Amino acid sequence: MNKISELIRFLKDPHAEKINLHKGRYEELQDLSNVAIEIGNAEAYKSLQAEMRVEFFDYLTAIVVDSVYKLVPHVLIIWLISLKWPSITVPIINWQVNILGAYLLLYLLIHIGQLLAKPIKSMLLPKLGLLGLKSSE
Repeated sequence: MNKISELIRFLKDPHAEKINLHKGRYEELQDLSNVAIEIGNAEAYKSLQAEMRVEFFDYLTAIVVDSVYKLVPHVLIIWLISLKWPSITVPIINWQVNILGAYLLLYLLIHIGQLLAKPIKSMLLPKLGLLGLKSSE
């Protein structure tokens, strides 16, 4: 069971460990660079800055690869949907909308709804607590 949960965690975000490794290494180099400035060691500072640049570009590369990994499923979904329905009609106003635009709009609406749901939920839970309803958390 532990192997299955580890596999699911890896498939959900396979590059998280590499990104965190590069980020941690970059922060460590930044701290060492600050120490080099404090003690006045210019040679160590230059060396650490060069190493920080390399680490930063490795970090950016890992983020880009992770972003592409997260984008590919959406491209495949849009492609599969567009094979069956290249465009859809909005019922009330009778507009023809490309499936790409409809998918992107739906995706943005879902994420905006998730962002707005957290503050609304946190405002409503105390008020609902007065009515005798308890949160499940």
